[in-house]
Amino acid sequence: MAIEWKAEYSVGFDRIDEQHQELFQRFNALMEACNNRKGREKVGEVLGYLDDYVTVHFREEEMLMDSYGYPQAAEHKEIHRAFCSKLAELKGIYNEEGASLHLLVVTNKTILQWLLQHIQKADTQLGAFLKEKT
Repeated sequence: MAIEWKAEYSVGFDRIDEQHQELFQRFNALMEACNNRKGREKVGEVLGYLDDYVTVHFREEEMLMDSYGYPQAAEHKEIHRAFCSKLAELKGIYNEEGASLHLLVVTNKTILQWLLQHIQKADTQLGAFLKEKT
């Protein structure tokens, strides 16, 4: 099940939007690999990408929140921390089990929830706030 990027997901800052679009593309590539029975081969690559993503993306997003005085910044940052914890859990599974079917399923579910719940809701709310401020 591919998830399509839509303009209404935009936060209005090109760099952040590009990072979100890349995450959509990575999820879709993982789903395609799963459909082609190659998901296990792709999951390690996706976890590596996510590790880089959270470091760079969350830092940039949180700097915007702080710069513009986003009133829900504390809650938003806590959601970021929870995702980092979930990512650490996934990496732990990867280190213990390798590219197992269990890891593939949990990784797919985690990214899908992130796309549907965080980017499409919390980040679009942040985007609306930032558009008012700029």
